[in-house]
Amino acid sequence: MADNEETWADAAALGLAGFGLTTVVLNLYNMGVIPSAGFTVAYGFAYGGLAQVIAGIIEFRRKNMFGGTAFTSYGLFWIGFALLNTLGLKTSPGELAAWMAMWGIFTAYLTIASWLRKARAVTAVLFLLIILFFLLSAAFATGSKAILRVAGAEGVLTGLSAIYTSAALLINDAAGRQVLPV
Repeated sequence: MADNEETWADAAALGLAGFGLTTVVLNLYNMGVIPSAGFTVAYGFAYGGLAQVIAGIIEFRRKNMFGGTAFTSYGLFWIGFALLNTLGLKTSPGELAAWMAMWGIFTAYLTIASWLRKARAVTAVLFLLIILFFLLSAAFATGSKAILRVAGAEGVLTGLSAIYTSAALLINDAAGRQVLPV
């Protein structure tokens, strides 16, 4: 590397934390554990969305197409979600179901890429996220509150797996060796 070339830290811990924390709290709402999601929608824009977009741009800068695509895409998902809810835009259950299914398909091919990269913890997060998107699609398509509650529980698990992966990356980096499996 030339002396004048910048180096960038791995932004995956930031992106996973932004995704994980926001996903857990939104899905507590989907489960019916918390009665509203206004604060979560704001954080969906700022932390779930903007932090992931920043992480994605850093990953692209580091020539990591996978991380750049994943973090930027999911960050923009959260920003879109926050805008939909903040602006009170009208949508139909069918439209929401279709979008969740499309995000499930997108997540499926990211899961394959993460598996090929041998990123096992990320693969686990993405595999759980596939299930979440298709459960949400089914909940919106059918209007079933029971399916939405199941999706919420599964979404909490998905978010916690992302938080674990973020923590493992940070702890391993701080220790200078692998302390927690990723």
